[in-house]
Amino acid sequence: MVVDFSCHHYREKYSTAMSSGNTDLLRTLPSIKALLVFNTVARHLNFVRAAGELHMTQGALSRQVKALEEHLGVVLFKRGPRGLSFTQEGDLLYDYSRRAFDTLGTGVRHLSVSAGRETLVVSVARSFADCVLCGRIGGFVKSNPWIDLRIDVHRYFVDLDSSGVDISIRLGSGPWDGYRTLAISDDRVGAVCSPRLARHYAKLKPFDALKEGLLLRNVERDYWERWQESGNRVPDLDGSPAIRFNDSAPMLAAAKGGAGLCLTRLVLASDSLAAGTLKRLWGQELHDGQRYYAVCANRTNARRAVELFMQWLESEFGTSDEA
Repeated sequence: MVVDFSCHHYREKYSTAMSSGNTDLLRTLPSIKALLVFNTVARHLNFVRAAGELHMTQGALSRQVKALEEHLGVVLFKRGPRGLSFTQEGDLLYDYSRRAFDTLGTGVRHLSVSAGRETLVVSVARSFADCVLCGRIGGFVKSNPWIDLRIDVHRYFVDLDSSGVDISIRLGSGPWDGYRTLAISDDRVGAVCSPRLARHYAKLKPFDALKEGLLLRNVERDYWERWQESGNRVPDLDGSPAIRFNDSAPMLAAAKGGAGLCLTRLVLASDSLAAGTLKRLWGQELHDGQRYYAVCANRTNARRAVELFMQWLESEFGTSDEA
């Protein structure tokens, strides 16, 4: 005896079996409308209330139920002076039909929700994500729960054309030709420290405070050199004690903890300044011509989720310098 396990043979036999099963089911399965009418009448055990729910006449409902009984060859309801009651067959069919419609409804709702969801990938400069965006982003998601938001934190520019990112929030001088851009900060650089140190340094001249205090420095964006170039007296930067960081977020955390004083883009310190966990020192500010921008990928610029996020950024940060 030879048994053929080839894919072609299996598919043919399986297809034949399924075709036969489907044909049998089509011959025996009542219409979906009749089952829905039965399910509604069974739920209420009352033609008047069922007719009101389905916006049909009682006569039409009665005819649908009678047709269903004839199709199945069983009686589904007992009709008495006190109304409807189930027969054994009706009770059994109601149990099956209720579970079937519940399952079908759940499936349809799931498909509708899944089809309506949209994924939005936003690449964000690490310090901006930690210090600014993440404390606010919950409001956007609550207003747009159908958007599957994914935050990709980075330290360098991403390639919008090949990375799969929809929007990049980056620090730069802008604009980026050929891309839609939105300025989301009008950045200034200023000196900040903890409230305790601020009370002490306020009694000193800036140079004396810098000479006495421990400098916190971002080695990738060392604003102390620019501070000196702008005419402010600064102690010997090479010889002064300092803690060096390669990102602004941990540097600001150290400043809040009272480790020392730092120069930072004030947008990154805005929440801490508002909360009082950081304090401004003196009134000097630097303007280096750079700011944070939201930059849209060309392939996704027209998507609804992208447009809503750009609108949210503009509203949240109050900027209007859009290209």
